[in-house]
Amino acid sequence: MKYIPFLLKNVFRKKTRSVLTIISILIPLILICLLNSFLQVLDQPDPSETRGMFRLVTRHKVGITNPIPASYADKISRLDGVMAITNFAWFGGTYIDESSENFFARFAVEPKSLLNVFDDASMVKGSTEDWINDASGCIVGEDLVEKFGWKIGDKIVIVGTIYPVTLQLTVRGVYKVATGASDALFFNRKYLEEALPSFKGRAGTIWTKAGDAESATRLATQIDKLFENSAYPTKTESEKAFQMGFVSMLGNVKLLITTIGVIIVLVVILISANTIAISARERIREIAVLRTMGFTRIMILSFILGESLVMSAIGGILGVVIFVLTFDPLKSFLATTPMGGLAKGLAFYPETILLAIIVSMMVGIFSAIIPAIGSSRRSIREGLRYIG
Repeated sequence: MKYIPFLLKNVFRKKTRSVLTIISILIPLILICLLNSFLQVLDQPDPSETRGMFRLVTRHKVGITNPIPASYADKISRLDGVMAITNFAWFGGTYIDESSENFFARFAVEPKSLLNVFDDASMVKGSTEDWINDASGCIVGEDLVEKFGWKIGDKIVIVGTIYPVTLQLTVRGVYKVATGASDALFFNRKYLEEALPSFKGRAGTIWTKAGDAESATRLATQIDKLFENSAYPTKTESEKAFQMGFVSMLGNVKLLITTIGVIIVLVVILISANTIAISARERIREIAVLRTMGFTRIMILSFILGESLVMSAIGGILGVVIFVLTFDPLKSFLATTPMGGLAKGLAFYPETILLAIIVSMMVGIFSAIIPAIGSSRRSIREGLRYIG
């Protein structure tokens, strides 16, 4: 303990260099915390296993772009264990323009059954009755209201791209999902069927709410067997598996995020190692003098490692504190981007904070190990002769 003041004095001997090194550690650490938070979101357990939702998604076996008959919902509803059922049809289209800022999910649905399946959603403005009674009505997520400033009664015009129809919708309700994103627009499928008769009877996905976990597991197989010999064979999976299917379309996202994180850590170690190496080289004669005063090789090794650990710890602590303080504004910002769906699931995870601490310690050790060993092994005579 008596050497701590000596150690701290050496850490801040070159204040500008030390501060810059600490900044070079804390900024990547904030990014690592954010990347790890995204990984935690991707690894969140299936809602059907934790919140009693037990939702299943049925789609065409070939792919999501192939429609299935909406009448499948009636057949599925007769199976034992089905509590509620509804169907979705992706409309797509263009709102204002085709920029990513104005992109959000738009679905044609059956209003009466939608909220029975998604019973974790609640109306915070307007009402379901107003929506049902207005064929051109729609409900929008709270996140979209926050982004676009819509209010009840506002008109939303969406120009069809897949379907040659221009929708003129009226906001009749605002919904909120307790945990998750509220960033989609739903309108009555009858509106689209009347405007485009050829759409009638088609659905993109059928969502089933099972009564319990056992039913959800059984129904997934049972539903697919029901239609395996039809013209439209199906694939039924849990809500989580369905969502992960979209993520996997981007490639191995987890591997990509992990690789980026590892590269960032390696770069930080190299930057910090360069600083420690310069600092050790500047003190070759000084270290030789310390050796003549009785400081052992182990003590010299400990000093260099200790300085690096102190600097990394400061950067790590500051990085975690800044991440915590900026988490909510950062999350709000990301929620307005195309990553909004994923960003809404972000939360503080103890594993993220623990990882940040471990990474900062790793940076401290690995960046100093070579300079520390070199300094401790250098002979006193070689050190005293060093000119610099």
